[in-house]
Amino acid sequence: MDTIRTHGKATGKATVKDVARAAGVSITTVSRVLNNPDLVTSDKQDAVHRALASLDYIPNQLARSLISRQSKAIGLVVPTISNPVFAPTIEAIERELDAAGYALLIHSCERDPERELKQVRALIERGVDGLIITGSVHVPELAALLARNNMPYVSQDISLHQPKSLYQLLGPSIALDNARAMETAIDHLHEMGHRDIAVLSGPIHNTPPVKDRFIGAVARIRNLRLDLPDEWLVVAADYGSISIRSAARQLLNGDRMPTAVACTGDILVLGLIAEARASGLSIPRDISIIGCGDTDMGQYADPPLTTVHMPFAEMGEVAARNLLALLAGHPPPSTMVLPHRLIVRQSVARRR
Repeated sequence: MDTIRTHGKATGKATVKDVARAAGVSITTVSRVLNNPDLVTSDKQDAVHRALASLDYIPNQLARSLISRQSKAIGLVVPTISNPVFAPTIEAIERELDAAGYALLIHSCERDPERELKQVRALIERGVDGLIITGSVHVPELAALLARNNMPYVSQDISLHQPKSLYQLLGPSIALDNARAMETAIDHLHEMGHRDIAVLSGPIHNTPPVKDRFIGAVARIRNLRLDLPDEWLVVAADYGSISIRSAARQLLNGDRMPTAVACTGDILVLGLIAEARASGLSIPRDISIIGCGDTDMGQYADPPLTTVHMPFAEMGEVAARNLLALLAGHPPPSTMVLPHRLIVRQSVARRR
């Protein structure tokens, strides 16, 4: 498509020929500035960059990828985009890749391994340079697909406590120690004098990190030799407000009232607080609550939520950096476990 000019200004899409004419250089020089600037003198680089800016030139990435054999695009597959827990991870990945000159293509597999396989195949067909894959549960064909296409990838948010036979991706990975994070939460409640501790969890059948948290909390309570009746172990059907409040109501309306509740995710806390107040309970005077995640959802809790900070943004940064290192020929560590930390606010009272 030719560039149409009105009063000396481009009104259509500028071409390399237009840039060369405006800069007073050859088309070859413009190409070198775009692809191999070190081969061009600084004064000609400046002239070309001024022309690029004045014409608002947008490079044809497809044509450039045919020459360089690089698409400058990275694929990311996440379990869901409806859960705000993934927002800081995605933002961090995009920020790191953007600084390195890469575009990010995002797919949500809705926790369906078969759908994930189709999405990875589609990203490979689009010519992405690498992949960031989230989670631990995949179909066996995924590893074979990646190997067959020699596709660089990094896994993030893997489970440290799930048998390796259930996930076949053996490439570089980043993990959060979800079980130990909940152990930290239970230990804080115990140190604050609580001996009647319940656990409220999100779905564990299809979310290994949440299952790890649930198992970690239960194991720690039992290791402390505390009583833990079945009615104090409640798992919400999903993360919808109706399901969370129903689970919270079930917990609070049991035969025995716990003095504290450990939630496997901050998103559960809001429903629990609402149900507690509907029952006339004051937090933390009547019941203490601790979360896990330190996500944006927790900032809406009243009183301010004591929780365990999980480094979701840092996980995204490390995943992107490790993939970039892999693409540059510098293999990262096989597995990196990022640290969590307790954040003490006002939702846990000392039990006397």
